[in-house]
Amino acid sequence: MSSLALRPLATALVMATTMSLAAPSLRAQRPADSTAASGTASGTARGTARVRYTVATRALQTGDTLRADDFTLVDSVIVWRWATVAPDTTRAQIGWVTHRPIAVGEVLRAPAVSAPAAVKAGAKVSVLYQDGPVRLVLTGVATNTASLGAPVGVRIDATRRLDGIAVAPNTVRLR
Repeated sequence: MSSLALRPLATALVMATTMSLAAPSLRAQRPADSTAASGTASGTARGTARVRYTVATRALQTGDTLRADDFTLVDSVIVWRWATVAPDTTRAQIGWVTHRPIAVGEVLRAPAVSAPAAVKAGAKVSVLYQDGPVRLVLTGVATNTASLGAPVGVRIDATRRLDGIAVAPNTVRLR
């Protein structure tokens, strides 16, 4: 059997083992009547964090758009010793697009999946500027691909370039 064929099985086994072993060991470490001894109000042991991940329920190919039955949410407890920075728990959503093949049981996170592009590089875009009653609408060409809320550069002509935020398909609002 090739290593690629074993990857989904290995990923599923590691996740199942981690989840089944972590919960009993955490219960044994903390007192039954106190969450203060655990170090957090959520009831996890000190140095750990409770997280929820999106996990693929089927093999996905590059360019697939996620549907509701393509992923599931999995709760887990991880070792996390950085108190000032929270772990990345960005969850994939329906409509997001895959950027590489994804195996069954693999956690869906960037850069493997991301929101669909609202603006594509080289596309003609409307550029909006508004300050009170003054509203200006220009057309230009996007210099990069961006999803909703992401920064976009826009070339108005050969010498002028503006920066904005993607707010709708092929629409950019100036900062």
